[in-house]
Amino acid sequence: MTRWGLAASLGLLACGERTEPLGAPARSSIVDLQGTPHDPLDPAVPGVAVLLFVSTECPISNRYAPTLRSLARQWVDDGVRAWLIYPDPDDDPAAIRAHQAEYSLSLPTVRDPRHVLVAQAGARVTPEAAVFGPGAVAAAYVGRIDDRVAERGKVRAQASAHELRDAVRAVRAGLAPAAAGGPAIGCTISDLR
Repeated sequence: MTRWGLAASLGLLACGERTEPLGAPARSSIVDLQGTPHDPLDPAVPGVAVLLFVSTECPISNRYAPTLRSLARQWVDDGVRAWLIYPDPDDDPAAIRAHQAEYSLSLPTVRDPRHVLVAQAGARVTPEAAVFGPGAVAAAYVGRIDDRVAERGKVRAQASAHELRDAVRAVRAGLAPAAAGGPAIGCTISDLR
């Protein structure tokens, strides 16, 4: 950052203007498919926020499309805001639209190519979920959706543990959710290039 840029940033801070932390990727890099910035964790919007990290190319992530649709339908009446987060910088809007059409995903969607939400949530793979209480800056729960995928190549017909669903219920009730019973299994969210 140039001396002028640093002076301008300090001047804005002195005037009370909100700026991004020095060196942190701008939250304005989180955009919808039209390129409009969105903040799924906007503290001014009430309710629980659920970030669902997905990918156009991950077969494990794609296998969860029906589950994500079902959960989102259940949460609508509860005021839970579910967002699809596409962290792969190579997933352009056209690829994401095609992916959503193929898997009937119609949830609010943003791209996170600079991994701002990935870092804030602590997400590592797709699919993985993060649950934030109202106004929270740290996730109350980060982990797998359920236990259907126990390990790579081993998929159960049905889940016996529904960690994400249970975590949302706990956060809505003002309780700390239980930790996931195992790691989220999926496709690694690659570091920025």
